[in-house]
Amino acid sequence: MSDLISPDANHADAETLMHSPEAPLSLSNQNDHFDRLAGQPQYRHFVRIPARIARCLDYFDVLGDRPAAEETLLAYYVFIGVVDQAIDSGDPMTATIVFNRLKTLVVDHTATTDVGFVTERLKSHVNDALHQIFLDKLHHLYGTVLDERRADSIESYIETRKHLGRLTAELSYLLIRPALRSEQPELREFMEEVGAIGCLVDSVVDLRIDRRRGLLNFELTFLSQFKLLLSTLSAGLSISLAHPRLLGLFAQAIADSVRDRFNRMDTAGPRLANQIRSEVPGVG
Repeated sequence: MSDLISPDANHADAETLMHSPEAPLSLSNQNDHFDRLAGQPQYRHFVRIPARIARCLDYFDVLGDRPAAEETLLAYYVFIGVVDQAIDSGDPMTATIVFNRLKTLVVDHTATTDVGFVTERLKSHVNDALHQIFLDKLHHLYGTVLDERRADSIESYIETRKHLGRLTAELSYLLIRPALRSEQPELREFMEEVGAIGCLVDSVVDLRIDRRRGLLNFELTFLSQFKLLLSTLSAGLSISLAHPRLLGLFAQAIADSVRDRFNRMDTAGPRLANQIRSEVPGVG
């Protein structure tokens, strides 16, 4: 799975080739630029996630450096949002830019694209001990995104979406682990379970849009939509019964996901569908 993306020297200048050169941001403007990105409507859903995870730290009585954890989570989820938006907009070199920049943890302040900028921002929150593990799991995450496009039934689609959510949440836990006083297996499992459910909720909201974009490799029927909804409700009910004190938090997360649907720009269209078909044999 991690071999799906293997940028080589020929792609080293992908960011420069795809975008007109711009003057690099001065160090004094780095935070302002990040704040402007985080304030954009299409990323607000991602920006709210760190605060919800912080409430979960309280729920599980987890001790540690809370500000550091929230700062790391914000960098990570803005990164996820910006990269996701770039891929959905049909930018064919997004993954190459990300993985080229993550080859080293030396922060480069001369990024000229939003994808490059948020990747460099995230790098400052990845320590040396975590670097290779993080990189391997990020490759796995991207591979799972491609697997989602291969899914030829609603059942395989649901399982892939759950896996994608668990991986995304697992990465967030690994990133904040250095800020916690001790290993928290219960918190980690909870975050992964919530991540899986969150991906299913997003799918319920976005499935028809994805069909219009040509991103589904199976026929979307009333029965398939019902199966997705039933799986989502079942998983949501299970975790709500296990953690009733967090019911309000879960409701806020669902509301954010629905509200975010109206903030996302539906720009992928056939351009992204063609890109995916070229990357994933058998799709289309």
